[in-house]
Amino acid sequence: LMTLVTSNDVVILTLTPIIIYVSRTTNMSAVPLIVAEFFAANVWSVTFVVGNPTNVIVAEAYGWTFAEYFRWMALPALCAGITLL
Repeated sequence: LMTLVTSNDVVILTLTPIIIYVSRTTNMSAVPLIVAEFFAANVWSVTFVVGNPTNVIVAEAYGWTFAEYFRWMALPALCAGITLL
């Protein structure tokens, strides 16, 4: 859910080393956790314009403000996020 307040790139770059460290410490495979992180970061990044650089392009192409973009994308992002769980 960090992607709701920052870009998905920041989330992935921040959490991946932490996941690898925890996985090594607990002798778990990091792969499933990293894949889940990638899916979650990308799904939730759709919610706000700042979540992904592509969102900026979409908002600009349609002439949407931050609020208009959120109004259009909140429901699809919520549905995708719930499906991800």
